[in-house]
Amino acid sequence: MKHRKNKFYTGKIILTLLVVFALIFSGYFGYSLFREHQYIATIVIDPGHGGYDVGSIGYDGSYEKDLTLSIALRTGRKLKQLNPDINVVYTRSDDTVDWADNEEDDLIGRVIFANEQNADFFLSIHLNASENTSAYGYNAFIRSNDPVSETIANSMDNNLTNEGWLYNRGLEYTDSSPLYVVDNLDIPSILFEVGFITNPQECEDLQKTSNQELIAECIANAYNDYIVRTIEEK
Repeated sequence: MKHRKNKFYTGKIILTLLVVFALIFSGYFGYSLFREHQYIATIVIDPGHGGYDVGSIGYDGSYEKDLTLSIALRTGRKLKQLNPDINVVYTRSDDTVDWADNEEDDLIGRVIFANEQNADFFLSIHLNASENTSAYGYNAFIRSNDPVSETIANSMDNNLTNEGWLYNRGLEYTDSSPLYVVDNLDIPSILFEVGFITNPQECEDLQKTSNQELIAECIANAYNDYIVRTIEEK
């Protein structure tokens, strides 16, 4: 009799488990354990240059490609910390690039990559350079018909100014300064020049972890604020 009772309870347990799994698969609980995360937005972050292309060379001999990579990765991490529902993808996450070692194919490759990722936003991080070593400051480049990027860029500027990262050289449009990775995407796209690598003081400042973290946080906050606000308004 005891043996039959154990079989009965075992059968009930198995049946209960089958019902639970059926409910999960049917979406009864409002989600599926096996469904991919549903992101509210995807941003492609593009660390300028990389691989064969060192970019501009700093006052101290440092390479632009190394600094852009570090700042880009920090920006992505800050965004994920702020909002795990934002999908962050990088055109490169180390010093290798997946496209041919010439500038034209390099730029085309970044645009193709952003399109393949179905990106909602594109951010390319660079450092400026000038023969005038006293030149310093940051600025963003956008298309003149891109009000979303203008809003985000202005928010980035305000965040940086409030944190004492100076100075803002103003917003520039690609009508007068064409930029392939900005002009050939249909999504909100920004190329952000974080500072002048040829300025002795700014070059030194840009290599400090604390300053890279500050810049990354200001950028990440601007994107997150815009994305969250846009969703709330819908």
